[in-house]
Amino acid sequence: MKSFVYFVVFSVLFSACSNKKDYILPEKKSITQVVYASGKIYPINVYNVYSKLPGYISKIYVNVKDSVKLGQPLISIKSEVNEKNLEIAKNQYQLASINISKNSPVLKSLNEEVESALTKYKLDSINFVRYQNLLKTNSTSQLQYDQAKSQFEISRQNYVKALSNLEKTKNQLQIEYENAKLQYEAQQSNLSEYTIVSAISGKVYDIIPKEGELVNSATLLMVIGDSKKFEVELNVDETDVSLIKENQKVIFETDVYKDTLFYGNIKTIYQRINPINKTCRVIASIDTKNFHFYSGMSVEANIIVAEKKDALVIPKNYLLNSEYVITSNKDTIKIKKGIEDLEYVEITEGINEKTEIIAP
Repeated sequence: MKSFVYFVVFSVLFSACSNKKDYILPEKKSITQVVYASGKIYPINVYNVYSKLPGYISKIYVNVKDSVKLGQPLISIKSEVNEKNLEIAKNQYQLASINISKNSPVLKSLNEEVESALTKYKLDSINFVRYQNLLKTNSTSQLQYDQAKSQFEISRQNYVKALSNLEKTKNQLQIEYENAKLQYEAQQSNLSEYTIVSAISGKVYDIIPKEGELVNSATLLMVIGDSKKFEVELNVDETDVSLIKENQKVIFETDVYKDTLFYGNIKTIYQRINPINKTCRVIASIDTKNFHFYSGMSVEANIIVAEKKDALVIPKNYLLNSEYVITSNKDTIKIKKGIEDLEYVEITEGINEKTEIIAP
């Protein structure tokens, strides 16, 4: 009786083991291939506000979350350097204006030199003509004539030189005047640079410095962007970037709003790989669903690069070296893959729904 019980138990175990399948059959199902990416949410047209010149923050006219209009003042900056440069430019302009005027001391002195040279030239000219006439009647010596002629030539050259110097100085003073005027106007316009205005109509997302702080051209002052529309800047790994196309659907998740999915589409794919992190910058739209977004908010994204219904698929762990499967008869068959997700891979050639395959 005891041996009969053993026989029944053994028979049941043997039957269970012999009925257990050690293979699977490919099946048809819908499959979606996605590319993972991470990134940040930013307002559309977001830009960072900087000062062109160093100085102290004298007044901040807006607050965080304020709506601003195009051209609205944001910050005033006081610069002692700029004020001194303006004073220097003003002094140079005033001096150049005096030098080019009718009462210019420089031109007055040169005109006096021209007049003096002209008077000397006239006198020496008359003297030379007199000696020339005397020489004809042998009333003077050749030496005295030559001396009068030489003096006449020197006086003429001095007069021509004085005229040339006057014209040259006039031209130089005119150029200096025009340059001084432009420099003064440029320094005046620089004063307006110290009241920084908004380049767009939007919203203030951040204000970094406080009134009284020293800033320079490298200091970030504010972040301004669109008040309602946002976009996502994604970093896609260079190994996946060839799969990314414009208008592809994107599904977003963020820790700020857990258990909520946001949707968008690929807008722009930048044609450069960052050599540091080996990623490509991609811009995508996002439907905010009237949620309140923060500039710089982190997101994770799945970019849908391919979808297929009724695809012939097998689990990815049934692949051997990514391109072979092993049948229940221990045959190795080379297959051709289609799209794939994290768990399944589509098989386009090599096997069918009736092919029994085993895990490698």
